[in-house]
Amino acid sequence: MKRSILFVAALLALSSASISQVPTYILQRKAFNPVISAINLSPDGKLLLAGFADGSFRVLDPESFQPSLEVKEAHTKPVTAMDMPPKMDFIMSAGIKQIKVWGRDGKLKGIFNGHATTIWNADISQDGKHAVSTAFNKTFLLWDVYNGTVAAHFRGHEDVCLTACISEDNKLIASGSNDMTVKIWDLESRELITTLHGPTADIYDVAISPDSRLVAAASAEKSIRIYNIKEEKLIHVLKGHRAVVRKVDFSPGGRYLVSASEDNSLILWDAHSGDKIHPFIENDGAILDVKFHPDGTSFYSVSSEGELTRWEVNPEIFVLHYYDTPYREELSADPVFEEKRKGESKKEYQLRQQEAATKRAQIIDRYYQQYLQEN
Repeated sequence: MKRSILFVAALLALSSASISQVPTYILQRKAFNPVISAINLSPDGKLLLAGFADGSFRVLDPESFQPSLEVKEAHTKPVTAMDMPPKMDFIMSAGIKQIKVWGRDGKLKGIFNGHATTIWNADISQDGKHAVSTAFNKTFLLWDVYNGTVAAHFRGHEDVCLTACISEDNKLIASGSNDMTVKIWDLESRELITTLHGPTADIYDVAISPDSRLVAAASAEKSIRIYNIKEEKLIHVLKGHRAVVRKVDFSPGGRYLVSASEDNSLILWDAHSGDKIHPFIENDGAILDVKFHPDGTSFYSVSSEGELTRWEVNPEIFVLHYYDTPYREELSADPVFEEKRKGESKKEYQLRQQEAATKRAQIIDRYYQQYLQEN
């Protein structure tokens, strides 16, 4: 993950409170009623797409969560997926048995009919030509997006196929099923390339890394499995959740993976090493969806209690994971980080807090640079 100006700004914003405090890394949080059932971001990261349990959807500002567009009664039941193509010329929503295409002004442009059961997810290809969608059956569909027609029916799973996605190079499709397999398909030929085994429970989500090397599968076995697609082998089993893992998403650079679980938590993982880097704990509610921002410095989640949260991927997260002991020892040894001293005036304490915040940011940045060099 590349270091950015946003990371530097985040360092300077760190609190100078006691080093024993546990940071939450929450940039923004807002409760919605009805609850949000699906989220996604526009390719440029400037729009946050949110589908709701009452069948409506909104386009939100990704920082303030204020709406710029709302379409009521887009579907008659919960919206299960939202997406937007690279050209950003339309918005796609899925709900019940239909996929609908909307103009940026919120006007309906088309309806895709083809599923006989409730749609579970939908994903648009990076070239904007195709989309895949899954429902509560064994077959998933490939769509010709601009014609609104079914380009192919993918059959091969022996049980319900809940999830499918298209690789960023537009060459592969990954699908996951209750038959406890992940299948990799060739998008152009529509042929099955390989079947990956391993999960011992239903697969709820799959994600392909940006370089198309890895595929991650989230399942009801409370873990995530990462496979090397070309070598057709399992490379990591990520354990740490205490309940069903509902969603996974790779960071834009592909180095990291974030997982969302019904145990009310999210976990940031190193997809290459398999390390559990940091858990993000929700106040309450199962996590229904998660999505990285395109710049990689934050990600978004929604909970069953209606909370939409933007989480910061702060450099301190990596410092605490890889250099926790020397980092904390360095802070503890410096008097500037002490609690309020006896006889210290409020003004003196505030000035020291400001100095501590600056120094802490400098220390974090130094360790973070070391992390980037070593990893």
